[in-house]
Amino acid sequence: MKIKHAWLALTVALVGTVSAQVDPNRTIMIVNGEEIRGNEYYRRMEFLPGVGRTVNGKFVEAPPGILTMLRILDERLLLQLATQKGVGPTESEVQNEIKERMAGNPRLMEGLKALGLSDADLNYQVRVDLAEYKLRTQGITVTDQEVEKYFNDNPKLFSSAKSYKLRVIAIQDEAGRKAVDDALKAGQPFAEVAKKFSVEASKSIGGDIGTLPEDALSPAVRSAIEAVKIGQATTWIKGQSAEIRFLVENILPPSKRSLDPVLRREIRQKLMLDRGAVRNNLDTMMRDMRSKAVVESKQPQFSGQIKQYLDSAKTGG
Repeated sequence: MKIKHAWLALTVALVGTVSAQVDPNRTIMIVNGEEIRGNEYYRRMEFLPGVGRTVNGKFVEAPPGILTMLRILDERLLLQLATQKGVGPTESEVQNEIKERMAGNPRLMEGLKALGLSDADLNYQVRVDLAEYKLRTQGITVTDQEVEKYFNDNPKLFSSAKSYKLRVIAIQDEAGRKAVDDALKAGQPFAEVAKKFSVEASKSIGGDIGTLPEDALSPAVRSAIEAVKIGQATTWIKGQSAEIRFLVENILPPSKRSLDPVLRREIRQKLMLDRGAVRNNLDTMMRDMRSKAVVESKQPQFSGQIKQYLDSAKTGG
């Protein structure tokens, strides 16, 4: 399943930078001696301005509180719809999906727990993902032969170009450049130097920008990287607003994935979703669920927007 893996990827990426649960009475930050408590944090988060979502190609501002209410509402309707259609995920299916995800990312549970998320949180999200997948693919089958044909007919989709695992340091003035050069010459680790002096967003994680394919790099960057070996840093490269140096942590040669069970599963799911998009219009089904839903809001400040959201389904919105 890869319908909403972004949610899981985001939570793991945020490990160590946020906490999922905050005591409303606990001090969470002190600004020049002034305490900020958890209840203010939650209240501000609920009505934070400048937040919203894209509707019909246009950004519509909406506070996080109502966005969260509408997300929960849609998730409940989705699960109810799956049950009505006879494709509601079983607990066995949910547990099997969790095992698949953990096999692909052994640190998944560790990352979620570091955020304060529980087994129940993961179970719920996987259940929602499965419900969506099963609704989109209801009545669709894909044979092993079709999976193999897709793999053989699309070799570029399963091949990767040469790539580099990189760290970066960016500076904006001569003083910063000298400080970086002196620190590296003194034997300080590149990651520590990045944390101290870099002005690039990745400085908090030691300049780690992950693994990038060769064709994603500019000619100047590629040339500088090709001139060094694994474990070495490049010379300075001039950019539009900064000068940068890269550390080449690893070089990965071009490769092609084998048609193993993991890839077979990915291809089968893709083909099923592609075919399901023609047969099963989930958007239409969900609009029908919203138009018939009986919802009682216990949050007066959100009642009007929830009603408007449900009413829009009756007019095709």
